[in-house]
Amino acid sequence: MERIETYTDFRLFLRDYYKDRKKRFPFFSYRYFCLKAGLKSPTIFKEVVDGKRNLTSKMLPLFNKGLDLSPMDANYFIALVHFNQSKSMEEKTRYLEQMQALKRKIPQEIVPIDQYALYSKWYLLILRELACIIPWKGDYGILAKGVNPPIKKSEAQEGMRFLIQKGFLKLREDGTYMQTSQAITSGSEVTSIGIRNFNEKMTRRGADAVHEFPQSMRDIRTMVIGISPESYPMIKHEIREFMDRVALIVDNDRSSDRVYNIGVQLFPVSNFNEKAAPDEHQD
Repeated sequence: MERIETYTDFRLFLRDYYKDRKKRFPFFSYRYFCLKAGLKSPTIFKEVVDGKRNLTSKMLPLFNKGLDLSPMDANYFIALVHFNQSKSMEEKTRYLEQMQALKRKIPQEIVPIDQYALYSKWYLLILRELACIIPWKGDYGILAKGVNPPIKKSEAQEGMRFLIQKGFLKLREDGTYMQTSQAITSGSEVTSIGIRNFNEKMTRRGADAVHEFPQSMRDIRTMVIGISPESYPMIKHEIREFMDRVALIVDNDRSSDRVYNIGVQLFPVSNFNEKAAPDEHQD
């Protein structure tokens, strides 16, 4: 089965663990696991896997005992359980960062936590663009100063190492860099949290940009509008169409020499009837 750090759902990990053990050891059963772990009820494992009950702090050490995990993997499992069962975004982010710190570093392999890392450090996406369009010639100091606001030389070096090892950038024979076709998606909860944090950082940078840059170098517009539940999805569709058109322009641009952030925001600034609120949610 896959290594534990490739999982972002502890119930799925337990389900795969059971299938793997059952295939290798025909005598393995839910009852056997519970006896080995010291769990009083022989049905607890299955109830947890089926989502009928959560893992409590008292049960976690017993599950780790039954799973026979290494100390590092056991710590990852604990953080993973807390990540899945936490209610607040702050708690989820904290445990997600613990999972990221515990993940073994294996080059050229993307797992969901690597996708989170790409967004959790705001400058990584900027480095991914900047490294391909300025002549920095391996000087991380130049690359670091090219970011606005500037980052540390060590951050630029560590960031580039991550982007190359994980396949987001590739070194050409002539010493320049190019972006790969490595997919960057927001399908998993892990990545969605990273994107949410990234959006928050970029929104704050947008507020600073009003004072930092002359109007000729920025375009920031705000509208306060009254809309109905029927027009809301239509406006969202127009925003997506606009962003798609921008992406097409960028894809056809062969002479880019700077990196910009573009963000379009649509959110309520008044109270409204929850029954009439759109049920679609996407960050």
